[in-house]
Amino acid sequence: MVDLPLEQAAFVVVDVETTGMDPAHDRVTEIAMLRVRGSVLEDEFSTLVNPLVSIPANITRITGIDNVMVRDAPTAREIAPYMREFLGDDVFTAHNAAFDWGFVSHTLRRETGLVIANAQLCTVKLSRRILPHLPSKSLGVVAQHLEIRIPERHRASGDAYATALVLIKFLSYLRRHAGLETVGDLLRYQVRSAHAVRPSSK
Repeated sequence: MVDLPLEQAAFVVVDVETTGMDPAHDRVTEIAMLRVRGSVLEDEFSTLVNPLVSIPANITRITGIDNVMVRDAPTAREIAPYMREFLGDDVFTAHNAAFDWGFVSHTLRRETGLVIANAQLCTVKLSRRILPHLPSKSLGVVAQHLEIRIPERHRASGDAYATALVLIKFLSYLRRHAGLETVGDLLRYQVRSAHAVRPSSK
């Protein structure tokens, strides 16, 4: 995987909406997974999820997802096999990947007993390297700077779609301006503490 050229590698861009911030105790209410390969969106898996617990009112205010919306949605146990199959061995990618990885890995371990060990790519970390001048590295700010419209903010499909477009732009930039060629180059780049790279002006 680490030696795979970037244009051949598959990245599964993930976004989850949840009942809270703790993957050990809170639950997923919506998930979207988009596969990106060679700067093309290849496939998507997305669904609301019945968390089998009440969604707090403050979460509903942010996401718009309420208890009525998820009442007839599949449970985490029902969708877990599809999540695992879709993710495969591809690079798990998200904006603030630690959050989404925490919920996806906990959900799969809890519902199926499977422990996943995919390579993880974080577009927040890439934003810090590529766009150090931005006052915030939130998805909304980064997307606006890159002239990417988020179809539905704080919904899994909308945020995952915007993150996928951010990833595509970042990959194009890094191949041209940072000389990155492989998945390993990219994974090392996101955690390197060298001088930040500034994008060329348009």
